[in-house]
Amino acid sequence: MRGRAREHSSQSNPHESAVTHSDIELDVDFDSHVLSGYVEHTVTVKSDGAGELALDTSDVTVSSITVNGKAAEYNLGTAHKALGSRLVVKLPSGLKAGDTATVGIDFAASPEASAVQWLPPEQTAGKVHPYLFTQCQAIHARSILPCQDTPGAKFSYTAAVRVPEQLRALMSAVAVEGGAEDGADLQRVAERSGAATRVFRFKQAVPISSYLLALAVGNLVQRELGPISAVWSEPEMVEAGAYEFAETSKFLDAAAELAGPYQWGRYDLLLLPPSFPYGGMENPCLTFVTPTLLAGDRSLANVVAHEIAHSWTGNLVTNATWEHFWLNEGFTVFLERKILGRLYGEQMYQLQASMGWLELQDTVKKEFGEGHAYTALVPDLSGGVDPDDAFSSIPYEKGFALIHYLQQLVGGSAAFEPFFKAYIEHFSGTPLTSEDFRSFFEDYFKSNEAIKQIDWDTWLYKTGMPPVKCEYDESLGKAAYDLAKRWHTADVMGIGSSGPSGASAADIEGWSSTQVVAFLDKLAELRAMQPLHPSITRRMNELYDLDSRHNSEIRSAWFQLCINAGDDAVLPGVEAFLQEQGRMKFLRPLYRALNNSKSGTAKKAAVETFERNKRSYHPIAAKMVAVDLKLAKPTDE
Repeated sequence: MRGRAREHSSQSNPHESAVTHSDIELDVDFDSHVLSGYVEHTVTVKSDGAGELALDTSDVTVSSITVNGKAAEYNLGTAHKALGSRLVVKLPSGLKAGDTATVGIDFAASPEASAVQWLPPEQTAGKVHPYLFTQCQAIHARSILPCQDTPGAKFSYTAAVRVPEQLRALMSAVAVEGGAEDGADLQRVAERSGAATRVFRFKQAVPISSYLLALAVGNLVQRELGPISAVWSEPEMVEAGAYEFAETSKFLDAAAELAGPYQWGRYDLLLLPPSFPYGGMENPCLTFVTPTLLAGDRSLANVVAHEIAHSWTGNLVTNATWEHFWLNEGFTVFLERKILGRLYGEQMYQLQASMGWLELQDTVKKEFGEGHAYTALVPDLSGGVDPDDAFSSIPYEKGFALIHYLQQLVGGSAAFEPFFKAYIEHFSGTPLTSEDFRSFFEDYFKSNEAIKQIDWDTWLYKTGMPPVKCEYDESLGKAAYDLAKRWHTADVMGIGSSGPSGASAADIEGWSSTQVVAFLDKLAELRAMQPLHPSITRRMNELYDLDSRHNSEIRSAWFQLCINAGDDAVLPGVEAFLQEQGRMKFLRPLYRALNNSKSGTAKKAAVETFERNKRSYHPIAAKMVAVDLKLAKPTDE
């Protein structure tokens, strides 16, 4: 029997009174930037005598609450900087474990809700209609509606959403066509006079955590990708999206072979405007993706493989609290790379793993430092820490490193892949902790003597790099890594040179973008202590035309290398890139590099570029970059 995980990021009480289903009504007002609505929560009592339902809110206005249709007593607590306000609703007396109650809440989200970005027409591709999208991970669903905002609480939902007549709504659910069905209807939210509107209805039958609640509203059209898949976007981008994500069905089939049947009905993609702060967000039935993936050659589609993998690792099998986030992301990176290995060969899995190790080293040693608390696989988030402040590549790459290590230890893929499928089946629909995973792993492999050498405590709870460095087959990346070493050797002291002997444009002729990124990442690792001289980066550009690349991964890696070298020639390109998109994977390292540069011009560009563009970024991204530039403090200070 598993114990209850301690939850530091929520003030709700699902262990006593759990919201198991929600019927949601929303009205989307682009004039006032307000989401007003009504939610009816079905509450299942977990323990005899439970007298209250506690919900998370953040700057949400509550106008009335009923319990079983009658006016109820409730109290809204004092707001916490990161966690918001605790909303406590009194339940009828005498309830026993297994009993249910319905709690109805009339509410309105603030125009400043941290989960929501309202885009004016000029920030969209079409420049005619406004746009709205939400980002609820990690603890931002509470800024939209009162809910139990913890990954450890799961609920099914229906929704009815009223939007301007010319726009379409999409949600992390399956669309319900026709009239009101399955509870999805607008009964409590009055229509605004004079507004031409239409209503969209949705149903999510598979219980989800609140961070997977998602809404988008805009001028949206679709193109089919496969039997259960389509890509949605504004009309101006939909064909590019259909081309870029054409392999979606192949990814789905490979994932199902590794992890078991797909359970969500639909797998659609929504190609968002540039301000979306992530590469992708695994909202069930409707993955949100960034337009920075539109490379034109499908070379960045591994992000789609990652989000597809989340359909099992994260959406079905979920970390119980944000301390155990590596269970979501480490396993998802593992499954993502397994998918790529199935489609493109084992060497692709190995190369991606090798590049991930370089990213992990960079994060631990340069971004945080070996002893920083957030480099632990299971960080301490007590004391009101905003999980956003702790998120980085650590849960992704250190988590993957642990899983890959375990795979090698027990005998490789042949032994580990059946375990992985059994793990998904066993914990499907169930939040779990790192100790739950460890127990299941040790029981499954109890006859394997090799597992006795695992230093679980260091892997899970100690800071810094992992205790074991995995060895990867780098043959697919050998040419890239060898070229990086040649350029490194040509400027060992950082005083400049004309580059390696015999260097020419032919060095990278025919390379994939993945190989180019591998080259740049390896060179960045080699130059961690002594940056290149700017004459070297200019020579590299002269030969390889790197300043003008359009692939966002190449641009980010190249710009960081140049900024660290004090090569101000790239600053116009950097500023343009920071203006074009709001993906935090690119924003944060580039702003940090600019701010940490020895070049006064680069330092000045960091603050000026941010101040010029911060209003076009998603609130989460703007908040985190402000912290990086020391223009704001983390929420735990």
